[in-house]
Amino acid sequence: MFNNCSIMVLLNDGNENPVQLLEVDKTTQEAICSSFSDSAVPLLLGKQIVPFDGSYKPNEDEGLSICNFHLPEVITDAVRNPLGLQTFEYDKESEPDIRAIFIGERSESDNTEVFTVAFQRFHKEQYLSTKKFSLFYDKDTFILENRWGIGITDTIDCVFTQTELRFSSYFYARQIFDLSEYYRSATDTEVQSFSGLDLLSIADKDQFQSLADTWIRRKIAAINDSGVLKNNTAAKIKKLAQSCGLEITVENKKLIIPTDKKKLKEILGFLDEEVYKGAFTEETYITNSKRKVQ
Repeated sequence: MFNNCSIMVLLNDGNENPVQLLEVDKTTQEAICSSFSDSAVPLLLGKQIVPFDGSYKPNEDEGLSICNFHLPEVITDAVRNPLGLQTFEYDKESEPDIRAIFIGERSESDNTEVFTVAFQRFHKEQYLSTKKFSLFYDKDTFILENRWGIGITDTIDCVFTQTELRFSSYFYARQIFDLSEYYRSATDTEVQSFSGLDLLSIADKDQFQSLADTWIRRKIAAINDSGVLKNNTAAKIKKLAQSCGLEITVENKKLIIPTDKKKLKEILGFLDEEVYKGAFTEETYITNSKRKVQ
């Protein structure tokens, strides 16, 4: 896999040529291709794959999968014809803007193109800047190298195969691709509607809106989809919360939503069934991910 593939860079949005060719010598090319190939094997063959829904954090031996993932055409075009790409060059007058390093291969099956592409997210620590002292060890001595360069690690963060994107960390994968369309997150309108529900009492709706980060928006979307606030009274929810060791205040048949962000997240987590009491210790726990037992 990935034999003699070209090394390419994906630049951040706004670049006229978002995919460019990274010119390397043959030895470097073979080393990077071999490293990326080895790193892709666990995601393709070794790990148990779990469908991605935005709510589950995989274990070490698990990976996440998005089926029917649309790989941007600029990437498939680049894999088809890497030699037609503009070569990536360092411009000391402007900051480099690399989002990811990737390699890929194309094949055909039943007259259909099949792409396999491995991606490594790129972060600023991988730039070898002339503004820093980059010291390289040679013959018992560290030697200063003042040329600009980049570092590429021996891991990948996601791999695309056929129509599926696989990854171990949503946090890392979303630094390469916009994955927002593949999970539910409440819009501003939904957050406003949620804050106005009859079952909830929110003293400062504007403040609630300002507290609504990505995690809170995902919880609001999940709570709305589950219907838990439509199918239960405030008294029942309070009783169930108490059984888990969580205190929720009810006044005038409404759940009092706190302004403290930590307590707010505890309540939203409970409403999305992410708070539970240990069967043996009877301690109250909050989990950061969940999925149904199959």
